[in-house]
Amino acid sequence: MGLSHVTIARQIAAPDSVAVCDASRMTCFLYRRMGIKAYGSVTQALEARGDSIRGVIVATPTPSHFTIAKMALERSIPCFIEKPLTLSVTRSRELMQLAEQRGVYAQVGFVLRYVATFSRLRELVHSGELGSVIRYQAEMNGNVITKPDNNWRSDFAAGGGCLNEYGPHLIDLCRFLFGDVTAIERAEKGHIHSTRADDRIAFDWVHDCGVPGEVKLDWCDTSKRKSVLRFSIDFEYAQVSCDNSALHFSFKEKSRLTGEDRGRIAALIVPPRVSFYLRGEEYTLQLEDFLSVCLKRPLRVEGGGGQVDPARLADGLAVDQLIETISEMAGLR
Repeated sequence: MGLSHVTIARQIAAPDSVAVCDASRMTCFLYRRMGIKAYGSVTQALEARGDSIRGVIVATPTPSHFTIAKMALERSIPCFIEKPLTLSVTRSRELMQLAEQRGVYAQVGFVLRYVATFSRLRELVHSGELGSVIRYQAEMNGNVITKPDNNWRSDFAAGGGCLNEYGPHLIDLCRFLFGDVTAIERAEKGHIHSTRADDRIAFDWVHDCGVPGEVKLDWCDTSKRKSVLRFSIDFEYAQVSCDNSALHFSFKEKSRLTGEDRGRIAALIVPPRVSFYLRGEEYTLQLEDFLSVCLKRPLRVEGGGGQVDPARLADGLAVDQLIETISEMAGLR
């Protein structure tokens, strides 16, 4: 993700205003050969750039998020922190409280909030056009782990496992769509290749609004080439399925919607325009929100879509708390 973020940031801001920190001497050498300023540590960057640093993107392995983010927040430097926020609820809470005390903007990289189909789904949930939500199912499947490994990915305590990797994205998206979670009713894990981490996990929960959800994560699905996220929502007037690229509607007989209304609701979704495309519009949109704070000017291009609520540290903390509870219920701790 660091490679993606630095590329997008250099296009949005001036190329010579972006610098990279990496502990690898070879990585720093390669960046310098490409004309990008590179430092061997955050401390070196702070000493060299000092008061000129206007924002920090933390895209390091999760165990180091806390130390780097705290270093920046203590200096009142806005932060963008990749998901998950940290591997400790206590540390995540400390970062949130520090940002609040200093009045510093901090954003978490829950990029799925910016996917056009999920933004549209949220509008349908909140507008009530399809009636109330009765229940939903959500799943995220991918083919990440294909054989036994002996690295951090296979160690839950080091940030590995399906719940730590896939979980933050889907958990935040469920909260983004349906609100906070009141109770987790069931959590079960499964192992395919990993022994110290989960390869599959499923849990049932209920949101504050009373909507129940069934969530499944699997990063050993050999039928998938890349990760696929899918929702199936039972609304009062329609069944809706939604993934990263499209929404599909099946209107119920009792629906009071006219044909015109149905056509409008089911209209094709056109992704918003962005100033620079890499991997997906959503990756640029989330950095536009962050960098607009750092640069103190709007960065959306014309046709850049509606406003999305960026994930803040409170959202990162909420996700970490849910992961902690789910992992304990499933026997991962």
